[in-house]
Amino acid sequence: MENNAKSDGCPAVTPGRGANGTAMKIAVSGKGGSGKTTIAGTLARILGRQGQRVLAIDADPAPNLAITLGISREQAEAITSIPRDLLERRAGLEGDTVLVLKKTTREIIEGFGVEAPDNVTLLLMATVDHAGAG
Repeated sequence: MENNAKSDGCPAVTPGRGANGTAMKIAVSGKGGSGKTTIAGTLARILGRQGQRVLAIDADPAPNLAITLGISREQAEAITSIPRDLLERRAGLEGDTVLVLKKTTREIIEGFGVEAPDNVTLLLMATVDHAGAG
């Protein structure tokens, strides 16, 4: 089996996957003003620079992750958020209601993802337009 990994001392890792082949999922949460966006953006860029494929999702009501990722303010203001109508309510097998995506995750990323520096793709979640809209 051929090893095409970089010779930087890191084990062979498929981009976007951990050393054991599993995807990493990291969520950053905390109080307002605690540095969540700075930490998330910095972590995303570091992982991207190490060869990981990174999907950063900004779900903050005041989205600023794009700026932290190195996207210009003008480009950030033009980003289209993921529309709410991508979710569809359907009847579940047990009579309950389930939410189902109308598109695949790949289609969502390709349609709404914005390429940022350092191997990072940004998705902007739908934001609340006004009070009572969410």
